[in-house]
Amino acid sequence: MIKNLVGFILLSAIFLSLIGSSCAKNTKLSIPPNVVVIMADDLGYADVGYNGCKDIPTPHIDKLAENGAVFSSGYVTGPMCGPSRAGFITGRIQSSFGWYGNPGAPLDERQGLPATVKTVASYMQEQGYVTGGVGKWHMGTAPHQHPNKMGYDHWYGFLSGGHLYFPMDHPSYNGKYTATPKPWGMRDMHHTMPMIHNDEPIEWDQYLTHELTDLGVTFIEKHKDKPFFLFMSYNAPHEYMEAPEETMALFSPEDMTQIPGVKPDIRSIYAAMTYEFDKGVGALTETLQRLNLAENTIVWFLSDNGGMKRTSDNRPLRGAKWSSYEGGLRVPFVVSWPGHIEPGTVLDAPVTTLDIGATSVALAGGNLSKTNLDGADITPYFTGQSKDAPHEELFWRIGRNYKEQSGILRVGDYKLIVQKEKVQLFNLKEDLAETNDLSQSQPERAQQMLGRWKELDQYSLPPSWENLPKGEGNKDEYQYKDYEWLKGSPHYRGNEK
Repeated sequence: MIKNLVGFILLSAIFLSLIGSSCAKNTKLSIPPNVVVIMADDLGYADVGYNGCKDIPTPHIDKLAENGAVFSSGYVTGPMCGPSRAGFITGRIQSSFGWYGNPGAPLDERQGLPATVKTVASYMQEQGYVTGGVGKWHMGTAPHQHPNKMGYDHWYGFLSGGHLYFPMDHPSYNGKYTATPKPWGMRDMHHTMPMIHNDEPIEWDQYLTHELTDLGVTFIEKHKDKPFFLFMSYNAPHEYMEAPEETMALFSPEDMTQIPGVKPDIRSIYAAMTYEFDKGVGALTETLQRLNLAENTIVWFLSDNGGMKRTSDNRPLRGAKWSSYEGGLRVPFVVSWPGHIEPGTVLDAPVTTLDIGATSVALAGGNLSKTNLDGADITPYFTGQSKDAPHEELFWRIGRNYKEQSGILRVGDYKLIVQKEKVQLFNLKEDLAETNDLSQSQPERAQQMLGRWKELDQYSLPPSWENLPKGEGNKDEYQYKDYEWLKGSPHYRGNEK
């Protein structure tokens, strides 16, 4: 049996009492499949070839879509990096443990995942999987928040919310980061955290997307003989806007698609970053093929939220990163599992990143009714065993001001956006671009959905931390720590200047 949440909401602890199954049965396999989740950062909805992109080639992502299933209504649990990734990593609606915004100061021990929250990786460990993560963590840097304490046997990458794409001493920076006066700005704090493997700093000397890909390939090669769960948590194509010169030369600003609000020169760098990211997807999938692991490995591909206004193409969706409109929450979303999924499948019913965790644990042999995971095992849906929609309704509690009512409810084709006491209502089947607000013409439906949203919102908890007041992060306690993994970095206590 699996847990089937009434409505499969996206922001409530109500699921614990809602057990049943409308879509899935725990699938038992003689050999549990490996799981690889490849997550882009701020990738636009229309910035992949299978969604119509013309100026950025993404052949490897497109091949996953061609050989697997595309979720045309694939959602994340938040329209910005921190909350969205917290939802995926824990397999829980992040408001159920009070997460609403991005961790600000990376070395503030109060910010990030609470110690009491269990992760999908922890559940996979319990099923005998080797668990690995590569790239961006963004869940906090305190000892109890370290990936090794949160279910990952191996973590290669950085614990902050972003990173430079070249080492700090790269000639292109002209010494900016090797001679930066202290205190560091919060943006530079995030982007100059050390690369680590577990608790040990590691050296790197190439473009970061290449480095992360190589680390992911190494993890697969090393653990090919045992079931593994790998989270490839790329930071591309997130800012800073950086790419190898030879790659940028392939994308002239004059050749970029004209997108309202996007400058061609910025788009060209973004294109180069996305191109390099796609090459990484290819290297990972080709490694699975080379090691004869492809048919026993589920590969998920998605973005952590919608693309940014100044870089991306989210059309025909309205809005972008940070937005409650579809452009902030509906993302490129693909699953590939050769021999189990009919190639070229397109699935229109809504699914969420929470379903990745629940499906992974169920296929690994776990009993979802004994977990607190908030997603559904959607294996029958994407393998064609069932045509039933996995979710009747979806609920989001978003916004960084907890005192204000802010969120979304989707029921069938209808979507309600709640902003304070104001609401907007759209029929996504008829109006994907969310141009026609139906709240006045269908007031009864709008009020009914608002009432349901408020009912579900009762289970959202207050913020688990408050961001530091402006200037507070300049204090020594937030600038430096004596963590072993910080050794050699400008943030290690004792390196103060």
